[in-house]
Amino acid sequence: MPTTLAEQQTEPEIRPSQLRPGPVWASFEQFRMAGPGGPESVGAGQVGTLRTKGGLFRLLRDEDFQLLVGLASEAKRLQGGLTTMVHAAKVIRDHPSSPSAVELLLHLATEYGVPDASQPSLTPDVAPVAEDDEVIVDAAELKRRVRKG
Repeated sequence: MPTTLAEQQTEPEIRPSQLRPGPVWASFEQFRMAGPGGPESVGAGQVGTLRTKGGLFRLLRDEDFQLLVGLASEAKRLQGGLTTMVHAAKVIRDHPSSPSAVELLLHLATEYGVPDASQPSLTPDVAPVAEDDEVIVDAAELKRRVRKG
């Protein structure tokens, strides 16, 4: 566990995909005999294993557990959102001008952070192109003119 600010800043963040095996206790007796140092030997990013007659148990540090709980919560939220979006797509496909479809779209925009017209845009305002300005859409033509000029 880092104790100074410098150690906290240089310690790499552990991701769930980086969890690695830690200490293994073949029995509860072996775990008990390890005393307080047993669970403390499970380092950050490690998963300890305790085998007992009752089953197999995994030991994690609280930071790693909280990270996994947060990821599981986010996955559950995204799963619900995906289900809602699929349902919304079907409703809009079948009833494009229905007031319910419009309400569903507004709900999705609110729920999943799609900005509405009342929120300021984060994109910069771009001046309109003057009528006498030439807009070159063809990439080859643009490259040719850049090389020439």
